Amino acid sequence: MIFMEKKLEIAGWKKTSCDDGPGMRSVLFLQGCSMNCAGCHNKIAQKKGNGELWDVAEIADSIIQQCHNKRLTISGGEPLEQWQELKELIAMLAERNFDICIYTGWNKEEVPDEVFQMVNYVKCGSFAADLKSDNIHYVGSSNQRMFKRETSGEWVELKLQIG
Repeated sequence: MIFMEKKLEIAGWKKTSCDDGPGMRSVLFLQGCSMNCAGCHNKIAQKKGNGELWDVAEIADSIIQQCHNKRLTISGGEPLEQWQELKELIAMLAERNFDICIYTGWNKEEVPDEVFQMVNYVKCGSFAADLKSDNIHYVGSSNQRMFKRETSGEWVELKLQIG
């Protein structure tokens, strides 16, 4: 039997960002999104097959070496379209006490419970150009919501309005 390494299709990497979740974070962009939101801020990451395939273990090693503050946001494309492979990466990073945020265009009710069990923050909701707002932290439109897992394990919605 041949063992195949799990692979993720990667669109890019940003070593530092203060716009993609709470605190200074690194951002891993996954390739592929079938939602095709009008006004998408990362249209180049939509088409599956345009990224680079990486073994999950290689990605984990690279992140561990480059993300010294252990705060990582996983965005896209749509990260949950690669969930089976992504959850292995998250598990590897969680063993190293990474603070992990997922940016998904899916509504909260569509996000598998397993995601909420594995990460610290989840940004939910597709981008809506007619609801675009520059007065909200971490999201692009007012329909999007950010949730945080408290130390008790309870999930709370963060208030993102500026001012």
